[in-house]
Amino acid sequence: MSIFLMVIYIRNIGTFTGQPIYVFPLFVAPYLVYFCICYALFHLSVRFRLRQLGWLVLCAALVLGSFWIVKSYYYTLLPTIKVVFYSAWQNNHQGILLNKISQGLFYILLLIVVDYFVFKWLKIKIQSTRLERMMRDRADSSLLSGHFLRRLYQLASKGKKEVDVEVLDFFQSISNKLVAQNVRVALEEEWYFVKRMVALCHDRHFEINGEEHVSQQIWNRSVPSLSLVTWIENAVAYSIDGANNPITLTWINQPDKLVLEIRNRMHTTSIKRGTGNGLRLVNRLYESCKNDRVELQYTIEKNTYFIVKLSFF
Repeated sequence: MSIFLMVIYIRNIGTFTGQPIYVFPLFVAPYLVYFCICYALFHLSVRFRLRQLGWLVLCAALVLGSFWIVKSYYYTLLPTIKVVFYSAWQNNHQGILLNKISQGLFYILLLIVVDYFVFKWLKIKIQSTRLERMMRDRADSSLLSGHFLRRLYQLASKGKKEVDVEVLDFFQSISNKLVAQNVRVALEEEWYFVKRMVALCHDRHFEINGEEHVSQQIWNRSVPSLSLVTWIENAVAYSIDGANNPITLTWINQPDKLVLEIRNRMHTTSIKRGTGNGLRLVNRLYESCKNDRVELQYTIEKNTYFIVKLSFF
């Protein structure tokens, strides 16, 4: 409709030069009504599948009905309030007016058809992109689950002659998350499983700092399921044992963001046998979170420390 009004204004710009501001709305009022009727009829016909004969009848009714309405409006009604756009009505004006109405119907329908199909194409494209991303994320999430599930159990039960109830309960909770197939979960839920896993890894020393900086708003932010737990598993698998080399989980409050930093000292032998598939899968899952103002960054400091930085803006 905006494009339609713009074309009308440009084509009749000489008519409005030096005229009061109310002149343009009075001039385009029939055009707007005409446009709205065409728009409604087109979409009704698409929705209810009117036949071609029905279309021809509707178009004929629009042209013939508009002739008497437009003639009465421009040549009878407006002159009574001293607004005149055209000269007095003459017999030869009948063909000219019918021609203008027919041309207007053609251009309006053309514009509506283009608008309809462009919007439909954009809608299908957006839905296809969204579906493709959802399927990709679900596939990556499933791959991530299969990648570290066995190692997760090995880490939780390491050094135990018998697997205790706490380990089984944790493993069951993770299995339930996998069955639920939730690609995204609340940060608070993911952090809960991180702390449970930290408590089960007795052969590594952990330090958690700055948890008080996390507001409820941040806790409600969504993250890919099992992503934080994967980083903990990765840190445990490729770090040096001992209290002198703790794995640190630090919440850092910055002016425009809150950052979770996971730092571990790398064990050279472990790094060589690692594949890095888990980190790649997590990274791909976080690519879908960019619109949620979440940023993921991996860095290696002094060729000694592996650092994960997850920023919530």
